[in-house]
Amino acid sequence: MPAEIVLITGEREGPLIAEHLRLHAPDLAVTHVTSRAALDAAFEAPAARRRLIAFTTNIVVPGRYIAACDCGAYNFHPGPPSYPGVYPESFAVWEGATRFGATAHAMIRQVDAGPIVASEWFDISPDWGRMHVATLAFQALVRLFQALAPKLATDDGALAPSGEAWCGPTRFRAEFERMCSVTPDMTPAEYRRRYRAFGEGPFRDFNVTIHGHRYTIESPWTDADLAREMGLEPPKPGGA
Repeated sequence: MPAEIVLITGEREGPLIAEHLRLHAPDLAVTHVTSRAALDAAFEAPAARRRLIAFTTNIVVPGRYIAACDCGAYNFHPGPPSYPGVYPESFAVWEGATRFGATAHAMIRQVDAGPIVASEWFDISPDWGRMHVATLAFQALVRLFQALAPKLATDDGALAPSGEAWCGPTRFRAEFERMCSVTPDMTPAEYRRRYRAFGEGPFRDFNVTIHGHRYTIESPWTDADLAREMGLEPPKPGGA
């Protein structure tokens, strides 16, 4: 079994995922990192029987860290094989997709391109917003993780490829940012469509530039709303 798992995920998800892994391997060391700096620190010293798991993160893992994991590196991507890259739910909503999902895959140097080991698909409505689609994808991703967790925690061998292939263009942050920038002359219908796909949520990415000044368009969503939508409890005051 792996001696250590380096887990890249958010502050809320990390303890839950680590606890689930330890259900299958109580002595497993799980190093939870939430930033690139913490990831660098985790790989400062070489280690045997190390595995890396990335779960819904935008942190790009350097190829040297992937190569240093002799038990393999796996990513849980909150989108289907047809939407590799960042913010897959936003681009699916923008394009009017009727199918979406979640994907688990082995990591290679190229983003969202390694062999797929599991996926789950579901139908979506073209009039749904990004947050509802993202919630369903997150729930599907949790199910994929739960199914793969026993092997990830106890078996240092590679997960078997499912045979499914990636398709569609890989989306990067710069393209998402372009779509988040709206203009004052947009029609109400165009603005609503853009907001539903890219502005909805507590992230404050939506913006408008007027006379050379960039203004953030605030959403009514809060971090607590997001936690409830994703089925996670918001953090208690003081980090307790």
